[in-house]
Amino acid sequence: MKGWFSPLAISIMLMTSCAARKAPFTDITWTTAATVQNPDGSRSPGFAGAINAVTNDVLLVAGGANFPDKMPWEGGKKNYSDDLRILEKSGEKYKWIQDLNAKLPEAIAYCGNTVTDLGVVYAGGENEKGPSKATYLLSWNADARKIRIQSLPDLPEAMTNVGLTAINNVVYLAGGDRTDASSNALFRLDLNNAALAWEPLNALPVALANALVIAQQNKIYVIGGRSKTASGISDLHAGSYVYDPSTDQWNSLADISDGKNISNFSAGAGLSLGKDYILVTGGDNGKVFNQIETHLTKIAVTTDAAEKARLTTMKNNLLINHAGFDRSILLYDIPKNQWAKVGELPFPAQVTTTATKWGEVIVLSNGEVKPGVRTPEVMIGKFK
Repeated sequence: MKGWFSPLAISIMLMTSCAARKAPFTDITWTTAATVQNPDGSRSPGFAGAINAVTNDVLLVAGGANFPDKMPWEGGKKNYSDDLRILEKSGEKYKWIQDLNAKLPEAIAYCGNTVTDLGVVYAGGENEKGPSKATYLLSWNADARKIRIQSLPDLPEAMTNVGLTAINNVVYLAGGDRTDASSNALFRLDLNNAALAWEPLNALPVALANALVIAQQNKIYVIGGRSKTASGISDLHAGSYVYDPSTDQWNSLADISDGKNISNFSAGAGLSLGKDYILVTGGDNGKVFNQIETHLTKIAVTTDAAEKARLTTMKNNLLINHAGFDRSILLYDIPKNQWAKVGELPFPAQVTTTATKWGEVIVLSNGEVKPGVRTPEVMIGKFK
């Protein structure tokens, strides 16, 4: 009979329609918003481990490390920066603020950084003196067009490669590298409390650094990471964990994967989307990284000059011919506890950087694209 559909037929049609829909957050258009500049206005080589955060409707880019003169295998010395830059937007256009005349209290890279209602908090990191325990709050005054830098309580211990996130102005720090070992520490700094102090919480299930630490729906997600070992060869992780501040408890989640194959993940970028998702980009699976560490370990103990030279050449070839990091864009579905690959970056993937949101767009700024090689690009991702 024409024009008639049974309830069962309608149900099947709706199910088919829903199944045919794409997973969310799959279509992203990327553009270059700006390029980081040197203080003299020339093009910067970019920075690894810089602070990249959107606060009060500007992008703050500060600190970081690079090799401005020579690559490390050519004898180049790593430079740690105390520069502080502000990128503002007008409509679809982006522009660096000139003559900002602002510097960080000291050069710093590989610190944790997170956005709060009060500004950007950064903690830990490292410079020429080694790991740091310093913590600061950076706030942008749009009227005065100035950055205010406020000292916060030091971390209980100096650490670099830490993960930092925040819930309702309560800052959480997870993991990090001490001088001799990785940490399983979890600390909390409540900016709502007049008596500011870092408080220890229930430790991570595993000691790690370079993990992705993200707040989503009042819980803390720790994704991937890398752990120092006595052998000098790092353990890379594919595990994910969730921490509930209301119970001070950890739970294990699905291993990181593209929906088919599990993969280690370290030093990548990511952010929360909607109420149920976490988007992850870049990251190092550690295969080449471990080979480089193996050569470095052997170089350190051999006394044979010819063997040392051979190992050094092998190590340098790995650095020079590095193919770059994984460009996959992964999506973690929290209710389903499932990972899926939803796309690829159309540009070299960055590690040791922070993804951040600017209104409805994603910002990926700076970062390392190959060993020793940085990018100065500020990339903007818009969902179609």
